[in-house]
Amino acid sequence: MQGPEERTAPSVAVLTVNTDGAAFMAEFAESLSAVCYDNFQLVLVDNASTDDSLEILRRFHPGATILKNDANLGFTGGCNRGIEYCLGQGFDYVLFLNGDVLVEPDFLSRLVASGNDRTMTAPKTYLYHHPGTLDDSVGQFDWTRGTWKHEILGKRPTDEFDTHRQVDTANLSCLLVPSNALREVGLLDNNFFIYYDDTDFVRRARDVGYDLWFVPESVIHHRKGATIGGSQTPFGLYYLTRNRPYLIRKHVHSPIQRATFWTYFITSRLARVAVLTLSGRRDLASAIVAGLRDYWRGRMGKTIDRGHPVLEEAASPGLKLSEGTSSEA
Repeated sequence: MQGPEERTAPSVAVLTVNTDGAAFMAEFAESLSAVCYDNFQLVLVDNASTDDSLEILRRFHPGATILKNDANLGFTGGCNRGIEYCLGQGFDYVLFLNGDVLVEPDFLSRLVASGNDRTMTAPKTYLYHHPGTLDDSVGQFDWTRGTWKHEILGKRPTDEFDTHRQVDTANLSCLLVPSNALREVGLLDNNFFIYYDDTDFVRRARDVGYDLWFVPESVIHHRKGATIGGSQTPFGLYYLTRNRPYLIRKHVHSPIQRATFWTYFITSRLARVAVLTLSGRRDLASAIVAGLRDYWRGRMGKTIDRGHPVLEEAASPGLKLSEGTSSEA
């Protein structure tokens, strides 16, 4: 029997985009089954998967809402279809949640308790393969370089990661957003397809007065890069390279700051291309060059997919750190 607090708990749509995620679906779905927040509905948007990920999901969550796309619409396209559905159903919140995460049972109740109709909330995110070390999913953003201000990927939490505080940005791997923010700010920008769409959305929301709070008591574990291969693949480097200057163009209007960005960006990209070429990773170097070329040509949205001949790659089980691993710079 539900108590008064449970009956009045805000309704939450847990929005997940799936593209052939069978390798991770059972763990994800099982951890979500243990969540101790009753008033949520799982809404999964499927990007034309060909594996048995949907059958796995139904075994754990037979009541989940599944929206099937006839093609891979990317993260942005999948999310946008899900957002429109969730807003039409009248949920109080939409929780963006990757299908390659494991969640702690109280993660959602912690996020809801710290949110309100003008506040987005993000959890503490650990790397699945490296227990106790952080994913770079939340923090401060440097709009001059287009990167995180402080590299935290793979590092142990400091005192600030045990502190409830406001932050600049957060990934959509897990972010609780009040539905009125989505109505006011709008959908994700499909020009990104994937990568930096979350930074763009959070910036737009904060520009119109929404707050973003980091909630360290809410904890999830992320198989970083598992669903799309990760940032250190041709696919990842292509979209990261192409989308970064687009993000800056949208939100940085100072000519001096833009010039500073371009000086840093071009110099660092050319240096990285040279290093990758000399180390025998011509596939990664070519992906960076292709990303720069397509940005200048104005080729945005879905321009290539995994399995493209230029960017052929195998599926990834998620990020495994090596010595000196750092965030994209």
